[in-house]
Amino acid sequence: MTEQATHPEGGQPVIVLDALERIYPGPAPVHAVRPVDLVIGQGDFAAIVGPSGSGKSTLLNVLGLLDSPTAGRYLLDGIDTGPLRPAQRAALRGSKIGFVFQSFHLLANRTALDNVALAGTYAKTPRKIRLARAAEAIEMVGLSHRAGFMPSVMSGGERQRLAIARALACRPAVLLCDEPTGNLDTERSEEILALFEQMNAAGFTIVIVTHDEQLAARAHRRIEVRDGNVRDLPTSEPPCTGPVEAGSQ
Repeated sequence: MTEQATHPEGGQPVIVLDALERIYPGPAPVHAVRPVDLVIGQGDFAAIVGPSGSGKSTLLNVLGLLDSPTAGRYLLDGIDTGPLRPAQRAALRGSKIGFVFQSFHLLANRTALDNVALAGTYAKTPRKIRLARAAEAIEMVGLSHRAGFMPSVMSGGERQRLAIARALACRPAVLLCDEPTGNLDTERSEEILALFEQMNAAGFTIVIVTHDEQLAARAHRRIEVRDGNVRDLPTSEPPCTGPVEAGSQ
């Protein structure tokens, strides 16, 4: 039976999983994500939580079109991703998804503006438009005064804000974030949390995988993954942190 985890508010769907599952084959197949129905609507701010090895990373990779499901359907902004060829998946990923990682993945020999402008390269956006969008995104994260600086002279918090600007520059349907405060101290983490809240208030859809309970508590919705099972958590219910089943991904 499909584990239900549906969107409670009924906003325009951005992510729709229909009986989706991911199984890693082997002598003892691993059900990294068990059959799930999940809807993430436009304007959602969701935290994906759960123990290490529970399937969070696998779910994020499927949502980010970095991995394909074994069964079921994944619709991204109304597009069925199943029939797409690799090049089509890459193009859809570049136009619809903004990624933010724990590591900043910035080019040391490029300015802040150039780092952000590179986001539109895969979508083959003309350079003039890419630079304009990059400047707008940098302004959104409060770094206009640092646009001409190299990442090496920026603080960790500034570099993560720059990485967020890069994710915003392609005007994605959803931001997918993997432990975005993992490399930051408490003060810088708070700045990034406030920025995510600001972006969400501006209408951006945000999905964050995190072990940080403070971050998860700030999200409007928590989705737990445990032993491959996916479910929405009531806002008053803490995430499970107990032992993990051997072999879970």
